[in-house]
Amino acid sequence: MNNNRGMMTSLFTVGAIGAVIYGVTRGIQNGTFQRWQQTISNAINNPQVQQLIQPLNNMTNNQGMQQLTSNIQGGTNNGQQSDSNSM
Repeated sequence: MNNNRGMMTSLFTVGAIGAVIYGVTRGIQNGTFQRWQQTISNAINNPQVQQLIQPLNNMTNNQGMQQLTSNIQGGTNNGQQSDSNSM
């Protein structure tokens, strides 16, 4: 019973891969992917989208995190100095 299920899963997987390959081939031939790529490019270059993406870029560049880390380290150093003065 398990062997039959494994065989059906394998056949289904091979069929799905074949369908994807066929779809990609047809999309390349008739130019669908070129239009899709142009549409995505236009959407990304839209000024409104850029306003939404900018904070994400700042987060990924760790600009805010670097500033936060500097502030925390500055506070830690001040705290260490006051502890050493109290001894």
